[in-house]
Amino acid sequence: MLYIHKLSNLAPKTADVESVYLIRELKQKTPYPLTEQAVSDYFSELMLSTTDKEQIEHALSLVQPTIEEFQQLLLEKDTVLEVINIQRAIQVLQEMPEALRANLNYLMEMMHWQRTFAFTFVPLFNSIPKLKTNEEKVNCNQKVNALFQKVLRNEQFAFNHSDLIHEAHMAQMTGLQEGLGKGFLFSITLEEELKKITYETLRARLPQERVKQADHLANNVDIIKCGVERAYQANMNMVNWALIMYSYMKWITGK
Repeated sequence: MLYIHKLSNLAPKTADVESVYLIRELKQKTPYPLTEQAVSDYFSELMLSTTDKEQIEHALSLVQPTIEEFQQLLLEKDTVLEVINIQRAIQVLQEMPEALRANLNYLMEMMHWQRTFAFTFVPLFNSIPKLKTNEEKVNCNQKVNALFQKVLRNEQFAFNHSDLIHEAHMAQMTGLQEGLGKGFLFSITLEEELKKITYETLRARLPQERVKQADHLANNVDIIKCGVERAYQANMNMVNWALIMYSYMKWITGK
């Protein structure tokens, strides 16, 4: 996509621009009258999978135990640890479970819906150029709107992502992952900071048990971040799905 790079970018204006090149491709790969096979093949790259589901579930299962491990570090009051950064890590992770659960539910609903999508979509869109009476047009419009509302979770042409994983969660997890990779769990001296000592160098003077704990937590965060990324990509897939339906609508209604 040229202009839609975030969940919030989907809107009629951006969809109009994106649809120009999409319509050309749709005409070539799924010529009218549409067939279920051609449409299914075209949407196939956007299909959600059991792997998506499993990675999100795995991430969700790790969040609370990882929070508890960070909380245990706080209780130990070890001067080698950087308390403020541990508290930040906890705050970031506490933002994830609710959104991951909502995303998992949405993903599972869409996985089931995607399996039969073409059987509904193809006859509906093939019928559009043949509509004659106002009653037929109103009825068809309601069915088309229902498809968009299903995907977008919204009566407007915009993706309702407020309770799902979105860009803020991605940024938070990226920051946490990078911070752990730089050793932000540990206090450093002013001299070490001025000399810009690397984490690899810092590890040599740290208690090895603490280093192992940090590595374990970093690994958990990596897994959680993978689940967050999977959820976000699933949402972007559905934004793309809506954009393609919009492009079909522009093309077919113009016939």
